[in-house]
Amino acid sequence: MLAVCFALLLAQSLVSADDKYNYFDFVRQWSPNSCYKSNHPCKALPAEINYWTIHGLWPSKDATHYPADCAGSSCHFNTTTIPDLLDEMHLRWPTDYSGGDTKFWSHEYCKHGTCCTDILPDIHHYFSAALKLNRQLDVDKALQSAGILPSLDKPYTFEQLNSAMKESFGVSQATYWCRYIKASNGESKQLVFQISVCITKDPNSLQPRDCPVAKGHSCDYHHSFYLLPFSVLENEIFES
Repeated sequence: MLAVCFALLLAQSLVSADDKYNYFDFVRQWSPNSCYKSNHPCKALPAEINYWTIHGLWPSKDATHYPADCAGSSCHFNTTTIPDLLDEMHLRWPTDYSGGDTKFWSHEYCKHGTCCTDILPDIHHYFSAALKLNRQLDVDKALQSAGILPSLDKPYTFEQLNSAMKESFGVSQATYWCRYIKASNGESKQLVFQISVCITKDPNSLQPRDCPVAKGHSCDYHHSFYLLPFSVLENEIFES
């Protein structure tokens, strides 16, 4: 009886862990806006990577809460389970932080992937789903179609960015992350360095949906933002 009770409690805890999210944040990042004049040590990406890359697929409760590290210390990430995905992952899911791609993927899976095993039950399902979403929801194409192109001095509005998300992905609300730099003339420039397109919690078909409205966010939607070109990183000091 005790064993049965323990099994029931364990099952309930696993269900409640999976039930602590309502949707996914599918987050892509723009390395120039993340790394240029940044305090964190970046490493140079391969020259052929000059596009938006994947940061992660994060199960989320709402705009500010999400489950994390649901497997605890029992999480063990091994690339031997995803040999067919590695080439695409190195191109589409690299990290500009020190430590390397594998360490980054392990962090993403153990922190986020272990909390959505009700829909994506293992490492292969998790990374395969993210790569498929990345192919379907092409941020570079969406921004280019809206005329939002990398530039040192051309500002864009969030109305333009929202319109691009609506036109390409059918969503009225995406989530953006911003940081600020001081230009050579002393002007403060707002940089959008991450974009999340929210995704339904649907075991049969992961689809774009509106993100919840964040009460606090890092972007000032009343001011313009910049999308810096990769060329700004040429004179930055990177870790090897």
